[in-house]
Amino acid sequence: MTTPTLIIYDDGQGRFGPVASLRAIFEVRSGALLTRTRIEKVLDRPASILSVPQRLSGVVSQRHPGAQVNPNPNTIADGGFLLVNGRWCGVRFFNEIRDLQLDQAVVQSDGQVVAVCLNSHDADAFINSGFLTLADKTRTVRIRKRALIQRPWHLLDELPANLLADLLASDTPMFQPGDHPGVTTFGDHPIRVGKNARIMPSTVIDAEYGPVVIEPGAVINPLTVLQGPCFIGQDSVLVSHTSIRRNTVIGPSCKIGGEVAGSIIHSHTNKAHAGYLGDSLVGSWVNLGADTNVSNLKNTYNPVRVQLDHDTPAQDTGRIFQGAIIGDYVRTAIGTRMSTGTVIHPGCMIAVAGWAPKIATALGFYTDAGRQPYDIEKFIATLHTVMDRRDTRLTSEMEELIRSLSTDE
Repeated sequence: MTTPTLIIYDDGQGRFGPVASLRAIFEVRSGALLTRTRIEKVLDRPASILSVPQRLSGVVSQRHPGAQVNPNPNTIADGGFLLVNGRWCGVRFFNEIRDLQLDQAVVQSDGQVVAVCLNSHDADAFINSGFLTLADKTRTVRIRKRALIQRPWHLLDELPANLLADLLASDTPMFQPGDHPGVTTFGDHPIRVGKNARIMPSTVIDAEYGPVVIEPGAVINPLTVLQGPCFIGQDSVLVSHTSIRRNTVIGPSCKIGGEVAGSIIHSHTNKAHAGYLGDSLVGSWVNLGADTNVSNLKNTYNPVRVQLDHDTPAQDTGRIFQGAIIGDYVRTAIGTRMSTGTVIHPGCMIAVAGWAPKIATALGFYTDAGRQPYDIEKFIATLHTVMDRRDTRLTSEMEELIRSLSTDE
């Protein structure tokens, strides 16, 4: 059998709130890497096909020009297809998935399919069933532990393992003291620094608990402390006096200050001033105003409950430490305070004197007077301005998807 064509799919299952409002679940940064990238690496092949809910097809096609989005497998030369669920983060069970043969599947104990190898006819039938129904001839390998994320806080549950795997597999060059004079390092884990990254004197890099990777073009300003395992993405800037604590991921082209711990921050996000962010998920193009602080621990030390959407009840995360879940294009005013488990959907402006709302629905402008719908034309115009300043552009596909989030008349 030839090497099967890799299909990564978003089955639309699980509930992820703002995390997946504007991206497929395999486009989420689940460690140092996007999930899609990690799956491709561990399976040693590119995803030639991406299957996503129709509402996301435009933005996914625009972001992944090298892959076909939502084609019919029957129209493609049939050498077999390995269909992998995009909710699998790519670290555990990869041997079982990599070794799948035709008409074999890896399935969770609850029946959810993690991956399956099929011919084109059966692959098309599986896709059309909503990724739920396998042919009777399919032989299944059942795994007892959870392989698929179901909620956004599962990304934080999986973060230590995902991040460590990504950092250990990094090919970024090793830190050379002579290239960065005045930098203090300690610990036995690898420290890697990319080309043209600048680490200023009086920076401290603590690799006692895990590796540290600083990607090309990043700038680490003086009096900053980085504690591994952590990842600083390409062209990101850490301002002076920043404290990056364990299991933190800073995506590309971010500007970060204050204290960040156990969190994932996606690309082009600004948190350039003082304030604490812990055990949180933050989207792209977010701007957190000065002294925005996020609580990640209840006074009772009880597990944090999170309400992902306005029409669903709060759920127990099972996590003692759980901060905020913040969607793309969110902005907060200076001095904003968020309680444990706060959920801010994309496109919100939070400008309140007290605590931010526990859940903020998409495209809302929140003040002490309550929620007002954000004028969509002003919002889109502002996005064009913000992105032009970063030499990027708001694509027509993304603009259409953002407009679709509005539920206001």
